[in-house]
Amino acid sequence: MARFERIARPASVLGEQPDRAVSAVVPIRSFYGLTRLSPILGNAERAALMRQLAMHTVDTIRYSGIRTIVVSSDPEVAAWSAERADSVVPEPPPGGLNAAARAGVAVVDGPWIVVHADLPALSGPDVAAAAQHAARGMVLAPSRDGGTSLIGGTGGTFPFDYGPGSFRRHLSATRGRASILVRPGLALDLDRPWDLEALRRLGCLDAGIDRDRQSPAR
Repeated sequence: MARFERIARPASVLGEQPDRAVSAVVPIRSFYGLTRLSPILGNAERAALMRQLAMHTVDTIRYSGIRTIVVSSDPEVAAWSAERADSVVPEPPPGGLNAAARAGVAVVDGPWIVVHADLPALSGPDVAAAAQHAARGMVLAPSRDGGTSLIGGTGGTFPFDYGPGSFRRHLSATRGRASILVRPGLALDLDRPWDLEALRRLGCLDAGIDRDRQSPAR
């Protein structure tokens, strides 16, 4: 049976401490993504936002004491990651999130978590809870739109199948044996124009990225 956990309290209250035997894989294909935000943000603004999101995600994981592996073949991302992550793994051709996740997990000797880079509300307790579950078995964290923002496990392989509605596919692949981790920091991602305003109201985004001062899409 799948197990659900809904927690939003500080780690110190819950006794959550990260399992440092777990490694975190963060795929970042490019800083020039977030194309669904192009109606309200130009290329430069989206790149700045993606860099901010990636920095928040990677730093949150690193500050939690967990080994962090960035997967990317983009030269700019690789150079940036070399200064922030523990290691950088090339994204294998033809690329894509599934291939990046497999490549990252392949270099891990032990439990792992694969974490999306666009999680502006991600916190240390979120990372610690996921790592604790991954050290014991499979864990899945759904995003609010039915995707999968985090997958963790102990084995070296997993049938990653990202895309719309991926949570159901990933849950089916575990045959219901995964822990399901439902936390705001893992559920809230940045994908659509309306997400930008919602997350800014929650104080999750830099006010310098201002919807009212956007540049035209280029």
